Amino acid sequence: MASENDNPNGAVPAGLLLWDMAGTLITFDPHTGKPATLPGCDVYLPELAREFRHVVTTGDTASEARHVLGAHEILPHLVRIFADLHEPVGKPYGQVIEEMGAGTARSLAVGDRLRSDVGSDTDRVVSILVNQEGRPVNAGMIAYMVHILRRQSAADFLTAFHHLTISAMPEPDDVGPQAGGEVVSAWRRDDGFPYRLWLWTHPGLEGQRAVIVIA
Repeated sequence: MASENDNPNGAVPAGLLLWDMAGTLITFDPHTGKPATLPGCDVYLPELAREFRHVVTTGDTASEARHVLGAHEILPHLVRIFADLHEPVGKPYGQVIEEMGAGTARSLAVGDRLRSDVGSDTDRVVSILVNQEGRPVNAGMIAYMVHILRRQSAADFLTAFHHLTISAMPEPDDVGPQAGGEVVSAWRRDDGFPYRLWLWTHPGLEGQRAVIVIA
C-alpha cells in the first residue's frame, strides 16, 4: 500500500473521511460523458474538513491519482492519498486509520462499489455507498448524512448506525445476495432523502459491515 502526504501542515481532526476516487469523488457528467467532480465538493469538502481529514483510497498509482485529483481541484482538500490498493474484497481502512493516528469510531468511508469500497480489515467502520442505480448524489447529501449520524451518537458512528435501525422500516429478508456477499439485515429510512441501512457479509471477510446506501 503506497501513501502520499499532500498536506502535512493542516489541522488534525480526530476522524477520517476515506474517499474512493473513481465513481465517487470523480464521476462522469451525464450530458457530456466527461469526468467531473462530485457535485458540491467545492462547498462541502471544506465544511467537512472541520471534523475530518480527507484521504483518498484508490487502486490507481499515486501519480495517476494526483494527476486526476489535481486536474479537478480536489487535491488541495486532501491530506493523503493511499494508492495501489488491490485487496480481494474492500480496502484496508483499519490499516489506513491506524497509520493516520485516527480512530474507527469517528471515521467514515465513502464509495460507489459495495465489494470494492467496504473495509476489508475492520468491521468497525461505517461505509456510505453512493451513486447507485443511476441516481447520482452530491456532497451536500453526504454532509447531511454525517449530521444525521452525529445526532444519533457524536462519539461512535457504528453506534449511530444501529440507533438509526431501531426506528427504521425493515425491508424484506430476501434483499439477498449483493456483490458476492449477502445482505443479512436491511432497513429503509427517509430523513430528507431516502436511504437504506444494510448489514452485509462476505465469505472473504470476518464480521458484518454496516453500509448506508444513498439511493
